[in-house]
Amino acid sequence: MNQRSNSVDIRDLQDIQTPFEVPLSGVYKRSFAYITIKDRLPIILTKIIDTLSRNKEDIAQKYGKNATEEIKQISGFISKLKNEVATNKTLKPLRLLRDSKDNDAKEWNKYLIKRTEIEGGTPTWFNTAWLYCECYMYRALAQEFALMEYITNYDPFELQKQNAFTNSMTSVKAMSTYTINLVHKVENLSIVETKEELFKFFKSNLWGNKCDLSLSAGSEVAQTSNPIEVLKSLDKDILVDNSEIIWNLLQKKDNNNANIIDIILDNAGYELFTDLCLAVFLITNKLAENIRFYVKRYPWYVSDTTTNDFKWTLEYMKNSSDKSIQELAKLSHNYLKNHVWTIEEEPYWTGPYDFAEMEEHDPVLYAKLSEAKLAIYKGDLNYRKLLGDINWEYTTEFRQAIRGFQPTNILSLRTVKSDVCAGLLPGIAEELFKKDENWMYTGQYGLIQTNIAGSCQCSNEIC
Repeated sequence: MNQRSNSVDIRDLQDIQTPFEVPLSGVYKRSFAYITIKDRLPIILTKIIDTLSRNKEDIAQKYGKNATEEIKQISGFISKLKNEVATNKTLKPLRLLRDSKDNDAKEWNKYLIKRTEIEGGTPTWFNTAWLYCECYMYRALAQEFALMEYITNYDPFELQKQNAFTNSMTSVKAMSTYTINLVHKVENLSIVETKEELFKFFKSNLWGNKCDLSLSAGSEVAQTSNPIEVLKSLDKDILVDNSEIIWNLLQKKDNNNANIIDIILDNAGYELFTDLCLAVFLITNKLAENIRFYVKRYPWYVSDTTTNDFKWTLEYMKNSSDKSIQELAKLSHNYLKNHVWTIEEEPYWTGPYDFAEMEEHDPVLYAKLSEAKLAIYKGDLNYRKLLGDINWEYTTEFRQAIRGFQPTNILSLRTVKSDVCAGLLPGIAEELFKKDENWMYTGQYGLIQTNIAGSCQCSNEIC
């Protein structure tokens, strides 16, 4: 028998936290999945409509007067989608482009059929897996824009992402100065100093992940402190720190493989900037020969990095009046020009599958990642996909939770912003729940978590 919540029919709704060993879902009323589907997703959709309405003249000027009619069409679609989320309707097949050879909408529609078979009925927003329906929302949005003739390339989150960066200039300047000073004295750094600085870059990169527009439902976020000065005060909030393991890995010279590091990006804005700083440090200190940055193919989760976001950030830095920011931009442009860095678009990151399914569904990407010495997965969504968005017991080994996904050595840099977490020492989660029952949603706590191929890892150390 259906239970009712706010006059919305949700099958099997339970007023409990998510049980262990099951995927996160909106049917559990005391979960972040429920909060997200009930509150955050409708707010995000409303803000897109507001953005389109507020900026329609600018959009028409850029994309042509015919864009005005398409703004009405897309706003109507978003309003309908918002209502379907709020009333727990079924997920619909994506409308296909006439020429869909470069579009994965068919794969999404195949997955909808698969989920329907698994669930014994067409998935609804609250009743299906949270990871699936949330990703579906962003993919459905991207598809509708792709179907437009004039505003097909419009990014509804672009201004928010750009503001998130420009509002963080105090931190950007401080971090740029710090990074460039290290570049200038790289030859004089001892091994111990290099190691210490690498750990600082890991931590500043980790805490850059706090700036998440999806978590704030699109509200403005910015980094305003000196990121290096506050690092020590934040150490207590790092629940797992495997930095030493990664240092040992990067120190090993392997003549058989190219020294490539893959960075699977998360947020644009300040976090992307910290990714650039980490990458500069890795290259200048010869801890990597090449770095491949993996961006999202479509606007995704409000603030995720696209190719345009990456290029815009470097262009903005290049035109800065601050000399260190300028120099960092010049260095970054040179790395891209000389193919030391590359920007990679892969459809898998915006597909319906988690990472344990990659070898089956995208063996080419899996093989590509296998070329790297290390793959760094940034942020909460990548962490959820690593763990299959399953509510693991918190002491479950990270290696077990990623379920055999091991194209190469893995480093996850993630601030905790959803109720999925593995690899904690016994008692840690329980203590955190005593302090704050919502600790998993706040972004206050961080993980520097690894799985090294061929090594046994228990908690914070290699066995």
